[in-house]
Amino acid sequence: MRFKKLAIKNASTLLLLVFIVIEISITLIYLQGLFSTGKAYPWFDMNGLRTIPSLLQSLQLFLIGFISLSLLIVGRRSSLPPSQLFLLVIALLFIYASVDELFKIHLQLHKLSESVGNRDWMPVYLAVGVATLTFFYRDFIALWYFQRRAILFVALGMGIFVFGGFGAEVLKDILFQPLISQRFEQGELVPFLLEKMRVAFEEFSEMLGQSFTLYGIYLFVVKRFEKEPMTAMITEQEKCR
Repeated sequence: MRFKKLAIKNASTLLLLVFIVIEISITLIYLQGLFSTGKAYPWFDMNGLRTIPSLLQSLQLFLIGFISLSLLIVGRRSSLPPSQLFLLVIALLFIYASVDELFKIHLQLHKLSESVGNRDWMPVYLAVGVATLTFFYRDFIALWYFQRRAILFVALGMGIFVFGGFGAEVLKDILFQPLISQRFEQGELVPFLLEKMRVAFEEFSEMLGQSFTLYGIYLFVVKRFEKEPMTAMITEQEKCR
């Protein structure tokens, strides 16, 4: 049993490393295309629609949502954390995020918000995240006590995702665009390369964050299935009394 557990742990660590290597490779290929030809290779455009990096991100987000949905279905009668409502909300949010990444729904919202003179899509997405943390704070506390190592990886992953992804967007609006517009003319090479490197940083951060989140969720699932038989045995003993 211990050997099997160690093998599964090693396999999950290897999968995390494979994801990271793929993400670094995608970023380097994207940058190499920019510096060599002046534009990204179509399949590796990190700001493109349904390219390799976009499909990878969509897959990672879907897996997080799918695992949450699977736990909801399999563990309907489980007394282990988190709550069923928490799993349902997380599943819906991440499956939506997967579809969003695939079809760039947030960019359509961005165009719509710009047409009415504001940029409301980003605050709405952040508000949903904050509302989820606030409403389900008890679930997060229970998860912390249940499997701290898993939650640390999830927190690390989501932190990289939010601060790298949303942070890069905020810096673009607050810092990059004003400075670039003051120092360079529109269409010059330097602003173009800076913007593409910002995109590379943003998308790589999102992919890396999702990889750590997936790894953390995997650790949680393994711990939960280890505890499940023990919990079921205790329940049966209590029924017999």
